[in-house]
Amino acid sequence: MEKGRLVEFKYQGASRLAVVDRPDGKKNWVVIDEQGQSYSLHPRQVTFESHQAGYLPEDLGQLRTEAETYIDPSSLEIAWELLVETGEAADPDSLAQILFSNQELPLRYAAHRLLSEDKIYFKQKGDRYEPRPASQVEEIQHQLHREAERLHEWEGFLGRVQQVLSGEPLEWQKSDRPRLEALERLALFGDEASQRTAAETMAALERATTPETAFQLLVDLGLWSVHENLALRRSQIPTQFPEKVLAMVEQRLSNLPADLDVARLDLTHLKVYTIDDESTREIDDGLSLEVLANGQHKIWVHIADPTRWLTPGDELELEARRRCTTVYLPTGMVSMFPSELATGPMSLVQGQTCCALSFGICLSAEGEVE
Repeated sequence: MEKGRLVEFKYQGASRLAVVDRPDGKKNWVVIDEQGQSYSLHPRQVTFESHQAGYLPEDLGQLRTEAETYIDPSSLEIAWELLVETGEAADPDSLAQILFSNQELPLRYAAHRLLSEDKIYFKQKGDRYEPRPASQVEEIQHQLHREAERLHEWEGFLGRVQQVLSGEPLEWQKSDRPRLEALERLALFGDEASQRTAAETMAALERATTPETAFQLLVDLGLWSVHENLALRRSQIPTQFPEKVLAMVEQRLSNLPADLDVARLDLTHLKVYTIDDESTREIDDGLSLEVLANGQHKIWVHIADPTRWLTPGDELELEARRRCTTVYLPTGMVSMFPSELATGPMSLVQGQTCCALSFGICLSAEGEVE
């Protein structure tokens, strides 16, 4: 180091420019930045140094401004393509010559900044920078692209949350689902849940990371009601049907599959009675009374036959297997089949011809089963 030379060094994680002023003990030097602030540096702390002396602290601002006009990270790819073929390492002098055909101080400093701030094309080794292999550059670019996508999704998610909280309607994006599910897990399971994703959202909204605040946020977003059945959600009983199942329902309603039971008996002449109240939408069973020619009574028990609308092994049938049954709760029910089928052709609906599994029971005059 020499008095009057320009140097760059790191201070509290940031790069600073200064001019060497005087020795400080046996190894250190005092440098002064453009604000007049002095620092004591060991030569190992210097990250860039001018070849010539004669600079003053008031020269630093102009140098930085001039160098900034040449700092274009995209130009670094050109130098990398040249050097990766030969395997040569670069330094500020050689890079300035490649990019600018000149090695004046502002151009050398611009080249130094390009190399020291680069995370893609070059890797520092001592005082020089080696070009990374093409495969490594491609992988880093892919990672940076994914990080940029994640940041874009994160900012978009926060924007949509703020939009809903301000009362504006919107449609959630597919990419929002994992973050909303993280909030649901926090509200349902608290400390048992993986809180990192939910905590990021709560912190960004300046809310505490607790099950109670997560619950309130879901209510504020219109995703849950204030009386949400948490026990049902903790049971993980699915309350929604997959899109592919709903698509199959539409197909079934417009194109009824062939009846696998070709020997069905026509019992439409019987009058069927059900014992459900008026609010019941899934009518599963009913009764009929038939008086035979000999005066004997025959009771029929009819149970709705949903298999008429199923094809073994299709998405609709597999979803029904997973659910096993319709779940009835004080707050409502979780159907085994989508409501378009469950409350329509799969039910014993008045005025419609319905497929059923029917049992006929003959009774004696004393009411005994014969």
